[in-house]
Amino acid sequence: MTESQDARVRLSLSWLHEVDPTWDADKRHVIGSVPPGALEVSYAPGARLPGDWWMASTPSGSVVGYGSLDATWGGDAEILLAVRSSAWGQGVGSFILAHLEAEAALRGLNYVYNRIPDSHPRRERLRSWLEARGYSGSGADPTLRKLVGADRARRPAPAGPTTAHAAPSRSATGGGSGGDGRDGAGGEPGERGPGHEESGGYVDVEHHQY
Repeated sequence: MTESQDARVRLSLSWLHEVDPTWDADKRHVIGSVPPGALEVSYAPGARLPGDWWMASTPSGSVVGYGSLDATWGGDAEILLAVRSSAWGQGVGSFILAHLEAEAALRGLNYVYNRIPDSHPRRERLRSWLEARGYSGSGADPTLRKLVGADRARRPAPAGPTTAHAAPSRSATGGGSGGDGRDGAGGEPGERGPGHEESGGYVDVEHHQY
């Protein structure tokens, strides 16, 4: 798929906030498609999820990805993103990441961050993907951060349809989690499931095509 085709896919996606997010079949399918080691998932069906969640869907209503924002102490937030395997390489991950950053900025948060687990099968590719989008860390630190607040707090939301509604973020009761790296599968996330473990990530970072 060409860059222009990727752009058209992103512009056609909808961004919908989930008022009371739970671990459902769509999340199991999308988040469960990440490679082994990218994220630990152990939520019970119907379990309420920590943080705020959004879904990215096509005009036909097909859910192709999820994004999670979990506010922590100090005005920062851990992020998670996951992309359905059939949509990898189409820019869905970049779409979700940009919207999560915009949501965090609108809430007055300072930084968003993601921890890449040592067990992530494509951790270096994922790290490079995030660094190319403004994230940074020090040395072997698995946590990468990006400033979204301060004078950037009122920046406009990313281009593309959206039905998201700003909602007060909920504090996490545990660590955060990420995903696999594949164009979004970020994280994919148990008891401390998606976007809530000590390690985080995205989904397939193949060729940095999120």
